Amino acid sequence: MNQLFNLNTTDQNPNSLLEMTDEEIQSLEVLDVVAVFGASLPQPELVKPHLFNLGDIVTQGQHYGVVTSLTETDRPITITWDGRSDSEADAFAYTLDEIRFFQISIVSQFVPLKTLLELPANTTMQFGNAKLVKLNQTRVFLLEEVTEHHLIIRSLDERFRFTRQLFPGRLFACAVDIPILDRPETASPLTLLELKTRLRVHLALAMPNNLELITTAKKQQIFQELRCLLAEERYDDFHLNAAWEELWQQQLKSLVQDRDFHGIYLGSRILRQRSGIKIFGTIVELNIELLRPFQIQWDSGEVQIYSLTELRCLGITQIEPIAKLSPNVAYQVSGDGSYFKAWIGFRTKALAKAWWRFIKKQVGYLSHLQDCYTPELRHTDKRYEYGVEKYRQKTLAKRIEALQKVAELNLEQIP
Repeated sequence: MNQLFNLNTTDQNPNSLLEMTDEEIQSLEVLDVVAVFGASLPQPELVKPHLFNLGDIVTQGQHYGVVTSLTETDRPITITWDGRSDSEADAFAYTLDEIRFFQISIVSQFVPLKTLLELPANTTMQFGNAKLVKLNQTRVFLLEEVTEHHLIIRSLDERFRFTRQLFPGRLFACAVDIPILDRPETASPLTLLELKTRLRVHLALAMPNNLELITTAKKQQIFQELRCLLAEERYDDFHLNAAWEELWQQQLKSLVQDRDFHGIYLGSRILRQRSGIKIFGTIVELNIELLRPFQIQWDSGEVQIYSLTELRCLGITQIEPIAKLSPNVAYQVSGDGSYFKAWIGFRTKALAKAWWRFIKKQVGYLSHLQDCYTPELRHTDKRYEYGVEKYRQKTLAKRIEALQKVAELNLEQIP
């Protein structure tokens, strides 16, 4: 039987993953991932005349830079080189012949034991033993091993093996060994651009993954740690303060895109029941530094802001993202369980009609078969879907149990 487990462990400091010993890494069993739901899988890459991608770190001797633009001109690759004292970094566009002549190469960012990868929230993984695990929040893992066909990632207490085609993660950070050149005693002060570069790296490593831990005191602590790191540098305090506020806000806006604040996500659908009437809305802004951080736009067009206490007292609850029990079965539920929707999908109309009577007996009355001809309309991975309109089971747990039984069936064959 497929069983769904929600994985919502305490956030780990990414640095603790990089500091793991070989003995700690090999101490856990590797779980083979055979299917992934609820996350975008890598798409086949288009044929390109070169191997460069936006954001690649490149090197020429002891000089390092970043690929900042790719075009289809005779100079397709633009590289912004790290500057030392100029107010702006140097950016040059290169031909492919110049790239080869100057021996400019890509610094590998998928280095075992030096690379951190991020799995997005709501990713559901199915293992070889049929167990299902859903990540309730974005998680960071250490890249343990990578080959042409698969990669192994791990946290402090889990190890997963993915094939390349199934891996839904993205690069979080990579420890690149960049040689530090001696700075002469008469070196110029750090420029605004150099301060921003230092700040970005510091914030990426120091900011907690859990938004609830980002308090005013934590912000001050991170800033003081930054000052300690810059203790032997010369810089303008005005530039530092300006860069700090700008990049702090940028980092917060980036974090709230895919992390929850007290279980609530930016962009989530919201439900409020008033006098038996269901009112729906969307979280359109999430500013965790405000006393009332949640801005909701109701479907009526009205926009209001709330504190966490107000949400709870007014019975306003989040509708959770769609959970997929299999490619054919999905459901969606609100935080308080008052809202529950389920869908069963099929590859063809013939399969849907053949299974209709059996599924009706299992879960309840079904809607008319819907043709979800575009991916945006689909709740499952299949084109044709039934919605469950009236459930046989009274409790939420029993409804999900019935759906799990349907998810175990082979709905790709006529019964």
